[in-house]
Amino acid sequence: MKTLKQRLQESADVSSSPQRCNPQGCEHKESMTQMETFYKGKLNEARSETAKKQKELKSVKDRLAAQVAASLKTGDTESMNNPVSKTRLTEMYDNLKLLQWPKVKDQLKSRKMNPKEAKDLIQKTFGNASDEMKRRRQQIEEMFQQSESSSGPTPQKVKEYRQLTVQNLQMALFHTNKEELLKTGFPECLDEFPEEVKVDLRPLTSECYWLSCLMALNNPPLQPDWKNHVPGFDSWDIFPREIKPYPGYDEA
Repeated sequence: MKTLKQRLQESADVSSSPQRCNPQGCEHKESMTQMETFYKGKLNEARSETAKKQKELKSVKDRLAAQVAASLKTGDTESMNNPVSKTRLTEMYDNLKLLQWPKVKDQLKSRKMNPKEAKDLIQKTFGNASDEMKRRRQQIEEMFQQSESSSGPTPQKVKEYRQLTVQNLQMALFHTNKEELLKTGFPECLDEFPEEVKVDLRPLTSECYWLSCLMALNNPPLQPDWKNHVPGFDSWDIFPREIKPYPGYDEA
C-alpha cells in the first residue's frame, strides 16, 4: 500500500508540474500551439480577403448606381415613374399620330389646305426642334470638355455629369409651356398661313416641336422614321409609323 501511495503521489506531482512533463506531453502542447497560431493566421487572411471583396463590391455598386442614375431618364434603364423614358416618348408620339392628328387633319381638309403643305410644316417643325437640341447638346459638350482638360473630376464623372445635365434640360422642357417653347425656337413656322389655318395648326405644331425636343434629348436621340415612311394612297398619311434613333449616332 505504501508503495502504491508513493507511485500515485509521484504521478500527481508529474501532472501538476510543467518542469516534470514527459517529452511526448510537451511536444503535444507545442503542436497544439502551432496549430492555433496557423489557424488564427488563416482566419486573419480570410477576414482581410473578405474586407477586400466587400470594398471591391462597394466600388462596383457605386459605378452601377452612377450608371443607373445617368440612364434613368434617357438611357436603357427605365423607371415606371419617368415621364420622358423611351417608352413614354413612344406613347406620346402614338397619341399625337393616332388621336390628335386625325382631328387636326379634318379641320385642315375643311379649309382646303394642301396635304403637302401640312407634311412639309410638320417635318420642318420636327427638324427645327431637333437641330435646336443638337445645338444645346453641343454647348453642353463643349462646357464639359473644358472640365476634362482641367484638373477636376475623373473622365467617368465628367461623362456622368454631362449626361445628367442633358437629362435635366430634358425634364425642364417637359414641364415647359408648349406654345411658348414653339415661339422661342421656331417663331416663323406659321407666318405663311392664313389666320384661321394658324388657329388649327398651332396646337399641332406646338406638340410636334415640344415632343421633338424631348426625343432629341433622349439617349440615343430619337426621330420619326421619315426615310422609310410610305404614305400609300392617302396623301394625308403624314406621320411615320415608328420613331427610331438618329442614324449613326454615337454617344460620347
